[in-house]
Amino acid sequence: MSKSTALRKRAAALVGATALLVGGGIATAGPAAADYMCDPGYHCLYWGGYIGDSASHDYYNSDADFRNDTFNTNPGTGGYGQTVDDNVSSVSNASTGGYETHLYRDPGYAGGLLFCVNPGSEAWGADLADFTQEDQASSMKLRPSTTIHCF
Repeated sequence: MSKSTALRKRAAALVGATALLVGGGIATAGPAAADYMCDPGYHCLYWGGYIGDSASHDYYNSDADFRNDTFNTNPGTGGYGQTVDDNVSSVSNASTGGYETHLYRDPGYAGGLLFCVNPGSEAWGADLADFTQEDQASSMKLRPSTTIHCF
């Protein structure tokens, strides 16, 4: 085999491998798209029963205690300035890292899991009220994909 033929085969193999990598990247899950009010990468908790109609608090990491947090985004809407503790009515998960939003009844992830929300999903007030989970969350832990059923 000539030197130029070997070089062409190597180049073709490199192009093929690159195409597979790029194609594989396209086939894998991209950033989660939640709602227009929750920026990519964040887990947004809302005071009101409908996402976007009230104040929210946006988290990038877990938070073991909501008692010192306030709904500080969306000024001029209901709940603005109120404490997050025991006042969560809706949740949006715009995780870009595939993390589920797990909300717990008490600070320190205690008191039992109330519910969780998958990346790219939301739980509205009506979803939570049906299960008496509205206005009870006091802490949130971000967890990689689990086998727990989430919204």
